[in-house]
Amino acid sequence: MNVLICTFSFPSPRNNVHDGKFVFSEAMAYAEAGAEVRVLTPHFKGALRHERMCQGLSVHRVTYFLPRTLQVLKRPGQPIYRQKSFLAVFQVPFLCLSFFLAILRHARWADIIHAQWTHTALLALPAKWFLGKKVVLTARGSDIRLIPGWLNRFIHRNVDGAIDCFGPQPWNEELKKKFPARYIPLPLIVHPGRSNGMPEDMKCRLSPKKDPFVVLYVGRFDRIKLEQNHLPLFELVHAAGLLKSAGRDFHIFYIGGGDRGIEGRLERAIRDHDVQDVVTWLGPKVNVLDYMRFCHLGVGGIAFNGVSQEFTINGKPQILMRGRDNTHTPWNDGINALFVMPGDPQGVAERLLWAMDHREELEKMGKRARKDMKPYMVDSRCGGRIYLAAFDRLIKGD
Repeated sequence: MNVLICTFSFPSPRNNVHDGKFVFSEAMAYAEAGAEVRVLTPHFKGALRHERMCQGLSVHRVTYFLPRTLQVLKRPGQPIYRQKSFLAVFQVPFLCLSFFLAILRHARWADIIHAQWTHTALLALPAKWFLGKKVVLTARGSDIRLIPGWLNRFIHRNVDGAIDCFGPQPWNEELKKKFPARYIPLPLIVHPGRSNGMPEDMKCRLSPKKDPFVVLYVGRFDRIKLEQNHLPLFELVHAAGLLKSAGRDFHIFYIGGGDRGIEGRLERAIRDHDVQDVVTWLGPKVNVLDYMRFCHLGVGGIAFNGVSQEFTINGKPQILMRGRDNTHTPWNDGINALFVMPGDPQGVAERLLWAMDHREELEKMGKRARKDMKPYMVDSRCGGRIYLAAFDRLIKGD
């Protein structure tokens, strides 16, 4: 099967770019299951225009403005919708036109087009209408917020299938009612990766300590995500100060980056709370799973998102936010996760203290989480076969 993936975000390990890591997991899964996969994504400065990432997976980065040195709409680590300069806004129609033409060109090769986000599905619909290609969509959230409702309804009605991989979350149930489509329930694909041992930068920070309790925060530093999901990025630093005052042996690592303002605030918070010796911001990382394997507790996940599932598939318990995102889901406070209230560093500190004193019970939580979330996630080794089987049914018109 030839699968064409259309996405405005896709990683480039050679450039140390991690945008759209979840799309990479899906692409890898399809290739590992025997499909030929092409990824169309916008070009950015320093990236190869054509790249063979592994057997069966190639990436084609679309040039959308000339000279290429002036392309500014796609910047690593920053969503396109955050680009506000005049030149960036001026390049929006050029990107849409270039991407549309690239989809038409590559669609002749494809058996099915997998559009990530609704705006790419809109650009792929002409390939369905004029070339008879099947189009399947994964809506991921930002597209639903940014594109008018009537247009999202039009897109959902016209694609051949919409992948539902976000489980029984309230927002997902509302999305399916608001935007009727042929929804295809599928588990979220999580790429387990391979263990290369503890990364050196992590080992260096932990080496003087005896048996520290390791907390790992993973996620993109994005203002909208922090505001909507109330992730405890700064509360965790405050809690570190309280734990340090209590004489506890621990270390908190942050993996992520993006918004420069948030990065600056995090660095200032670490200094202001005088926790430089127990809190380390490592920046973005390609091999996140190597770090996850050596933590005791994860932070940064939301219900069924990629970060949450990566912690879960590695058997790591998590701190999750008490609230709407995690209701009507398999997550249960004190059973398979630890819930905290938004904006409550004292509550975060209390949960961390409990976790430090109950490591054995914490490990059991991680195992229960993996069992409870099994229906909603799958590793790439068998996930690719499940998705390709669903695509095959669409292609055959079943």
